[in-house]
Formats: sequence, structure tokens, C-alpha cells
Amino acid sequence: MRLFRELEDVNGLELPSPRIMTAGVFDGLHRAHCTLVRGVVEKARSETSGSSMVFTFSNHPLSVLAPAYQPKKLLSSERKAQLLNLTGLDVLIMPEFTARLAALDPDAFIQEVLVGRFRVDHLVVGFDFRFGSQGCGDADLLVRRGRELGFEVEVLPAVYEQEWPVSSTRIRELVEEGRVRLAADMLGRPYELEGPVVHGHGRGTGLGYPTANLLFDPAFATPASGVYAVLASIDGRIHPAMMNLGSSPTFQGTEYRPEVFLFDYAGESLYDNRLRVYFIERLREE
Repeated sequence: MRLFRELEDVNGLELPSPRIMTAGVFDGLHRAHCTLVRGVVEKARSETSGSSMVFTFSNHPLSVLAPAYQPKKLLSSERKAQLLNLTGLDVLIMPEFTARLAALDPDAFIQEVLVGRFRVDHLVVGFDFRFGSQGCGDADLLVRRGRELGFEVEVLPAVYEQEWPVSSTRIRELVEEGRVRLAADMLGRPYELEGPVVHGHGRGTGLGYPTANLLFDPAFATPASGVYAVLASIDGRIHPAMMNLGSSPTFQGTEYRPEVFLFDYAGESLYDNRLRVYFIERLREE
């Protein structure tokens, strides 16, 4: 997969045609997003020499448009790129969303970006896709302008989990309520957080149950306080584990300190390593 972090780097990019693309914020890269990406990859492979492309952003548009309303992150841009790479995608275009991009009216976005820079032949979007200044552009406009400018537009319907349409907003709510199993069903994978292992009070080790104290970035959605069954990844290996989120239930400290116990880990000290935690199920209150 070729990764481009600046729109200007895509100018003059030589790719086999037809160029088949999907676009969106892809906040969390959940099941509905993956349906779009898989459709693009499969369609490109079905062509004699097609190219699959994704256009997204390294930041959430609300971080520019209305910072006070920027939602908690579900996935880092680096992890988003890693997961997209696993799909077999040919090209990922992931610039920073800027005020200049926000100011483009819908028609300017279509002509300058989709046609001028990307030379898209076939565009796949979700039913609720919005673009252009103040989100004035929608899928209907894309279909109409695509006919006029010579590219096809395919609009996919909502994806449902039980009675709920899969959405980043709903997943964020589920995570923060501690309902990580249902969040995983919507994501298509367990919700994950990553952070460095930091020094704690050493009390767990003294009791014979050494734990790793983690520092999570507060910009990311954090599950509700409680005890969770998790998987922990360190140095490429996965370990079954249990995590407590919240202040220690045994000692009197009030400091918020996520702690994870790896059942089968017998390696060297984890201090200063980064550990990724996959949330499987909330077991009980902390």
C-alpha cells in the first residue's frame, strides 16, 4: 500500500485505471467503513488493471471546525493506516484536515480534488456521506455531478448490528458505557487502547500479583470503570489478561490508574514498553 500524507503528493500520480475510490472520515474504521473499503478493493481486483484508493484524514474534521465538540478518538491515524494496509488496498491518501479544505464548496471539492487531483473513475460512498463547506454536499449531488463529469458513484446503505445502525457515535457511547462486547460487534474487532507501561506503587508485586500500570491518552474513548477480560499485546505476542479501570479498589488512593495483569507473562520488566489492550468483556464493577 502506498501512503500519501499530502494532497500535493498525489498530483500526477500514475496509477492503473480505472481508479476506484472511497472517501470519508472513517472514525474508528468500523464495519460499515470496512464494507466500503472491501467493496473498493474487490472491484479494483475484478477489473483488468484497476487501482483501489481510500481518501481520509489524519485528524477529525471537528478538530478544525469546532474543537470544543471534537469527539473522543476511537483509533489513531497510525493504527488506521495499519488496518487499511491489511485489506489489500493500493493507495491511502490521508492528509490533515485543514481550514483550506473546510472552505471548499462542494463543487470545488468535486472538481479540484476528486477529478483534478485523484482523477477518480468510480467512487463508493456511504448513504450519509457529506462533504464541502458546512457539509452542504451529499451523495445525491455526487451522483448528479458524477454523470456530468464522467465518473460513476455508488452509494451503499447503512450497516446494522441488531436494531442499531453501525456508527462511530454509537460505538463511542457503548465503549464509554463499558459495553465493549457490543462495541466490538459494531467495530468488527475488539476495541483497543495503547499506552506506555509506567511505574506504579509496587503493591501488586508485593502481594504476588504483579500488574502493569498503563497511561492511556485522554483524547481516546475510555471504557467505563470496571474489571475487564482483555487481550494484551506486547512485542507482537498476545497474552490473555485482566484489567481494572478506575482507582484501586483495595487501597485508598484516588489516582486513576489502569492496571492490567498478564496471566502467562514471564518475561523481563515491561516498564517503558508500549502495550496494546483489546477489550473483550466487562466482568464486573471495579
